[in-house]
Amino acid sequence: MKSTEYPRFTVSPYLVFILINSMQIGPEYLSMSNKPIQLAGQDAWISVILCGIIFHIVIWMIYRILNHNETDLIHIHTQFFGKWAGGGLNFIFIVYLLLIATFQIRLFIEIIQVWLFPELETWPLALALLLLVYYIVAGGFRVIVGICMFSMLRYLLLTALFFPAAFYHFSNLSPIMDHSLNDVVQAGKALTFPYAGVEMLFFCYTFIKTPKKSQKWAHLANFVTTVSYLLLIFFSLLLFKPEQLAKEIWPHLTKYKFIHFPFIERFEFIGASSQIIMVIPTICFCLWASSRMFKLMFTVKQSTVLPILLIPVLTAVCLIPGRNDIESVQTLLSEIGFYMIYAYIPFVFIVDMVRMKVRRTV
Repeated sequence: MKSTEYPRFTVSPYLVFILINSMQIGPEYLSMSNKPIQLAGQDAWISVILCGIIFHIVIWMIYRILNHNETDLIHIHTQFFGKWAGGGLNFIFIVYLLLIATFQIRLFIEIIQVWLFPELETWPLALALLLLVYYIVAGGFRVIVGICMFSMLRYLLLTALFFPAAFYHFSNLSPIMDHSLNDVVQAGKALTFPYAGVEMLFFCYTFIKTPKKSQKWAHLANFVTTVSYLLLIFFSLLLFKPEQLAKEIWPHLTKYKFIHFPFIERFEFIGASSQIIMVIPTICFCLWASSRMFKLMFTVKQSTVLPILLIPVLTAVCLIPGRNDIESVQTLLSEIGFYMIYAYIPFVFIVDMVRMKVRRTV
């Protein structure tokens, strides 16, 4: 299944930058600096760079696999591991994608409940979000990419980092290299989940025109994500001490309290509600990819599967009552993402290399 067979549904290679960057930067960035700084202190920025380099290697591996096979992960699983084992792996990915969508929705709703409407019930907002997502996903892959492009407005929010400049303590950045290598590595492990999203290339590869030309844009997206996370870590270090971050759930939302305009009294309300432009692209892509996997596995229409998948997602969102449960889901996704990035993708890469070598020798 090559992308050239579906020219009406494909997008230009440079749009991979928009897609990957939107998948990597979601609402979880609001608390991403907490654990790394508690683990590695002022050296957490080294973990950010280390994690960024590793993800460049992972992107290279993904493109090597995809360029060799010229198809998506669904067919690669079947080709590599057979019908039943490959189908089982595809089903695991479906559950993983639905779990990500569930987490993103519940996290956004929690932000709205804490910062805006404490008495708001979970299910009405979850239902409204899923109806919006259904409308977008039903429009197809190109519409989802358009929503991802709209989400790039989030970079305007980076200007909020400079408003509390009067409260920055540059002494918090020293001493440099004061933590052990193990602390830096553990902090890098905690950053794996915020960086996750590059695995979505496995699902959209066949929808990219001349996909081999899109690799440089994927690397550029990961580089921009790394620079963005470096800024967030540095500004968190300047404003908070590690013991203060232990008491902050969303330190990057707290920064909005320092912004004051004559015509806006509570700018943090805007900061909290604006997280929707970060959460919608991820939810849309996860539901699009999972429904597409169902379509190819069971030969059914994607438009038929999509509303059926929305039901378990809505149910799961309503079954996650509070902060402790949300953190448990995030911890689970972090563990799954860690093994996917550092174990599963390299494993598939090695299998692909062995297959290519066997083909040359036969």
